[in-house]
Amino acid sequence: MNRVITRLPESITELCLVRLGIQVMSFSAWLFARRLRSAIAGDAGRAIAEGTGLLNSESYAIAINHFGVLQYWRSFDDLEAWARRPPHADWWRNAVERMRLKRDIGIYHETFLVRAADIESISMNCRPAGLETFGLLGEPVGPMTTSRGRLGRSKA
Repeated sequence: MNRVITRLPESITELCLVRLGIQVMSFSAWLFARRLRSAIAGDAGRAIAEGTGLLNSESYAIAINHFGVLQYWRSFDDLEAWARRPPHADWWRNAVERMRLKRDIGIYHETFLVRAADIESISMNCRPAGLETFGLLGEPVGPMTTSRGRLGRSKA
């Protein structure tokens, strides 16, 4: 079994995670949301390539009418700078306008700021995902085989 642990690069002391969810209430909204999801994926790829601070972006699906994206940002400042310029600002305005006029789509946005010391990661027999796509890889030995050990929390 292939087991890999991952930690953040030393240069990142706080990771900014963003979860953007899209819920649709009609077929035409579903088509709009699929185009929106594609635009987000394309923009994320360009943002990573341009070194804007986006480290990884992964799509997820909860149901056929509920899906979204989880993004890992180097900092909140990097996220905020990217969000205020095109193309993000353009598709965000389009989505908000659709919600206002047709009320057949819903969007939620969650931002988490997590100190590097409070993040741990292990994967077993997986293709690289999440932290493993940009973090520092290691082997889980000794205390690093448990979440408690990877977080540096000794049992009281």
